[in-house]
Amino acid sequence: MKQPSIISRKEVSVFSTPTLKGTSAVVYQLGKATPSNQLQAIAGEEGAPATCFFYQLKANTYCVRCFNASQEIQLCGHGLLATAKIIARLGVKNFSLSTKSQVVKVACESESDRSDNQVWLIFDDTSIIASQPPSWSNKVFNELPDAVFTVGDSDGYFVMQWPDGFNLKSLTLNPTELTKHTDRALIATCKTTLPEYDYCFRYFAPQHGVVEDKATGSAHRVLVSYWNKRLNKCNVKALQLSNAGAEMIGRYDVGKVWISGAVSILE
Repeated sequence: MKQPSIISRKEVSVFSTPTLKGTSAVVYQLGKATPSNQLQAIAGEEGAPATCFFYQLKANTYCVRCFNASQEIQLCGHGLLATAKIIARLGVKNFSLSTKSQVVKVACESESDRSDNQVWLIFDDTSIIASQPPSWSNKVFNELPDAVFTVGDSDGYFVMQWPDGFNLKSLTLNPTELTKHTDRALIATCKTTLPEYDYCFRYFAPQHGVVEDKATGSAHRVLVSYWNKRLNKCNVKALQLSNAGAEMIGRYDVGKVWISGAVSILE
């Protein structure tokens, strides 16, 4: 089998702080398109939360594919941020990432107190539809949410909100029951009483090989829109309450959702 044309390999830390571990990605720069089975084989060997591969399609546009150890990820927020950081380091400032599901714009902002650019992913706003609590909720959770919403198709998301200040860490979920009843990943969220954050959340997707994710940029994208409408805030800061913990920032601007956070290339 012909080997992929690998230009570089980088390890990247995403959404971490001095006290929160965030998550990680491995990013490969390729010289050209490569068959999916070869990319999946490399990702399986890496065993990282996301292994991403990119190559240049045309000026300021790059094709990106992201995989976990077992399957391709349709839209991996932290993997796209990691890839965007690598491309920005190549000297490209504003560009687009062509993913399996959509084209995502990237903006790089310089800040006076930073030695590096802040990298932002820019998405279209998403439709979030109020829904009745599913009949199986009491089989999945130890405590039921106050409100339930759906996003996307039948394999999209549930957004479930608990009361303000609720201890989301105390929430327990039965992954077998969730997988039995729906293909939707589940975003559990509430307004937090922590002064430095606007909201907190957890992300569960056992149907897609992740019982609970460490740090989920794609979920944060949905929540920036969700909480903008409830807090009437354009700029938000979120805490993901996984065991590792993660910090994310977001911005809502005229129908566009911007997401970012700390992204560090491990030299």
